[in-house]
Amino acid sequence: MNHQPKIILVPVDGSEGASDAARYAAGLAEGLGVPLRLLYAFPKDPVDMFGIPTEAPRPEELEYFSPDAFARLRDQSAEKAFAATREVMGGTDIEVQEQIIGGSPAEAIVEHAAAEDAPMIVIGRRGLSGFKELLLGSVSQRVLHHADCPVTVVR
Repeated sequence: MNHQPKIILVPVDGSEGASDAARYAAGLAEGLGVPLRLLYAFPKDPVDMFGIPTEAPRPEELEYFSPDAFARLRDQSAEKAFAATREVMGGTDIEVQEQIIGGSPAEAIVEHAAAEDAPMIVIGRRGLSGFKELLLGSVSQRVLHHADCPVTVVR
């Protein structure tokens, strides 16, 4: 049985940890000859992002309850993260795909990976202090514990 991944999934958010993971994953994908897919997780809708208002929303939040404005915010946020990641990865000959996934980041990443054939996830570590991470957990920790595929956490 061949355990080599057929695709490497890299969640990105524009952070330093995500950039480190993308650089590492690009080298890995090049060495294995597989494509790399950058994933940007974004809430599914304004209620998922802001919650159900219990009082009058702030004007800057209210704007994004419009489906068109919410979609623009999602696309602009994703493009910033993808552009920052492409910049740190530099020139590469590997196939790089970009995909926006909806929902809570950890759950969306795990769900996306489950739908792929032989994926591998390479994810950056958030870098919380040990105590905060113990209390809050992190996306990388949840992905590591719930994904049914190989996961590499880059520090």
